[in-house]
Amino acid sequence: MSSESMHVPTNGDAPKVKPLSEHDVELREQIRRYILEHSEPWHREHLGKLAELWDRYNGEHFGAQMVVPVILLNEPSNPRRLGDCSPMSGLGCRSQIRLRPSLLTGTHPRVNGSAEGRFLFVADVLLHEMIHQWQQEVSGETDEAWHGHGPAFRDKANEIGARLGLGIVRTSKKRGKDADLPSCSYWPHVVRPEDYYLGAYVPTSGDRPRTVTVPTDLERAVPILQKHFDVEELCRRLLGDA
Repeated sequence: MSSESMHVPTNGDAPKVKPLSEHDVELREQIRRYILEHSEPWHREHLGKLAELWDRYNGEHFGAQMVVPVILLNEPSNPRRLGDCSPMSGLGCRSQIRLRPSLLTGTHPRVNGSAEGRFLFVADVLLHEMIHQWQQEVSGETDEAWHGHGPAFRDKANEIGARLGLGIVRTSKKRGKDADLPSCSYWPHVVRPEDYYLGAYVPTSGDRPRTVTVPTDLERAVPILQKHFDVEELCRRLLGDA
């Protein structure tokens, strides 16, 4: 497996979930307004699209429970990372998501092809990092022992993946009955169809996309579906128990 992953926490201390102060929320919203109204054209264009996506994903997948973070097009702290999420921003307010700008410009070795395809890839990096933000600001389950990609991340990724029609993933540790599943460290692009990014994505052996979008192992898929959807009777029929 490739050693590269979407994210490794940038803060060694386990973040604690606590209510956001009014000043923190206000600062984050002010930063967003500045970016959308006064930043340079290239940043305004791409950060504007990413801000719209963040709003949509927050409502669709996180119950609108989060406050917009500081979203930066800036190099993550580790050259192998495609993005990262920190519980504290460099500006002193909480929550910062960094996305590698070379993924958008096409100069990163993991991407090529059309700008549209590259943006789809970056949108998935954003969605990945939003799960980390949700862990830090809402659930408090940050999977420290798994470098951020443990059971809590896996379950949230599989919840969203079930809604998107994607296959299931395991934790970052390859062991047990789930060892043959792809790692959530590379979610969601590891379970996207190969043509999803319009040819703009260059996968490695560790995160090659899967073309199958429906889990073939029903015994593994059923607990995930049962946890998030009212489909017990349907699952029993699929397993032949009804």
